[in-house]
Amino acid sequence: MQNKYNITYVFFGFLFLLIGYLVWMMARQMIGPIIFGLVLAGVFNPLKNKIISKWKVTNYTSSILTTLIITLLVLIPLIFLALAISKEAVSLYQRIVSALAHHEVDNFLFGEGAIADLIRSFSQMSGMDIDMDQVKTAVLNALKGASGTVISSINSIMGNIITFIFDLAIMMIVVFGIFIEGKHLKNYIFDLSPLPSDQEQKILEKFNQMNYVTLVCNGVGGVIQGVLAGIALWFTGFESIVLWTVVMVFLAFVPLVGISIVTIPASLYLVLTGDTGAGVGLFIFTSLVGLIVENWFKPKFIGDRIKINSTFVLLTIIGGMGVFGMGGIFYGPIIGILFLTVVEIYHDQYNFVVE
Repeated sequence: MQNKYNITYVFFGFLFLLIGYLVWMMARQMIGPIIFGLVLAGVFNPLKNKIISKWKVTNYTSSILTTLIITLLVLIPLIFLALAISKEAVSLYQRIVSALAHHEVDNFLFGEGAIADLIRSFSQMSGMDIDMDQVKTAVLNALKGASGTVISSINSIMGNIITFIFDLAIMMIVVFGIFIEGKHLKNYIFDLSPLPSDQEQKILEKFNQMNYVTLVCNGVGGVIQGVLAGIALWFTGFESIVLWTVVMVFLAFVPLVGISIVTIPASLYLVLTGDTGAGVGLFIFTSLVGLIVENWFKPKFIGDRIKINSTFVLLTIIGGMGVFGMGGIFYGPIIGILFLTVVEIYHDQYNFVVE
C-alpha cells in the first residue's frame, strides 16, 4: 500500500510539473502584457471601488467604466506619442551632431575647453594615452547608436502593429479580468499558498502600494517635470520637443538624476553658444521644478503609503532595465519592495536560531 501511495505522489508531481511547464510555454509570449496588466489593475482598483461607492453601480459596470478610463488616459495617448516620437527621432542624430559641431561646443568638449582639459588631466594622472579625436568619434558613435536604437524600437513597435494591438488587448483583458474576478483570484492564490493569510495580505498590500507610488505618484510628478521642462526647452529654441518631453518624463522616474540628464547639457549648450541668459534661465527654472516636485509634491502625494530609500530605488530601476528593458522602470522598484517585504517577514516570523 505504501508503494502505491509513493507511485501516486510521484506521478502527480510529474503531471503537475508537466502541465505547469505547458502553461508557462503558452503564457511566456504574453508575460509582459500580463504583468503590466496586473500592475495597472492594482493601481486603478481604488478608482473602480470609488465609482461603485459614489455612483451605486455594479462591480461589472464599474469594471467596464474603469477599463475605458485606463484606455483613454493611458493607451490612446501612448499610441499618439509613439507616432510623434517616431517622426522626431529620425532627425535627432543629425541635430545632435550639428550641435556638437558648433565651434564653442566642440572646443569645450574636445578642444581647449574645461571638459577637454579635465580629460587630458585624467590622462596624465592615470598614464593613459587619450586621443581627443578618438573620444569625439566614440561619443558620436554612441549617439548614433542610441538614436538608432530609439528609431528601431519605435519603428518595430509601429511596424508590427498587429503584435502591438495584440499586446494592448491582452493587457486590457487582464485588467478587466482582475477587476471582475479579483477577489476570487486573490482567495484562490491565498488558498494555494502555504503562508499565513496575514503575511500574504502584507505582500499584496506592499505590491499595490508600490504600484501606486511608481505609476501614479511618480507618473504625475514625471509628467509635471517633463512637460514644464519641455516648454522651457521650446521657449529657448530647441527642436524635437515632443521627443525630449517624453524622454524627460521617463527620466523623472529615476531618483537623484532625473531630468537633469537632459536639462544640464541643454543649459550648457546655450551658454557655450552665446545665449547665456537663456542657458542660466533654463537651468534655474528646471532645477526649481525638479526640487519642488521631488521634495514637496511627491512627499505630499505619497504621504505615508510607503517609505523607501532613493538609492535603493535607483539601483532597482537600473537592474530592472537591464532585465526588462524600459519596463524595468516600473518592475524594478516593485520587485525591490517585494524583496524588502519578504525580508521583513523573515525577520519577524522565521528568523530563529536552531539549537
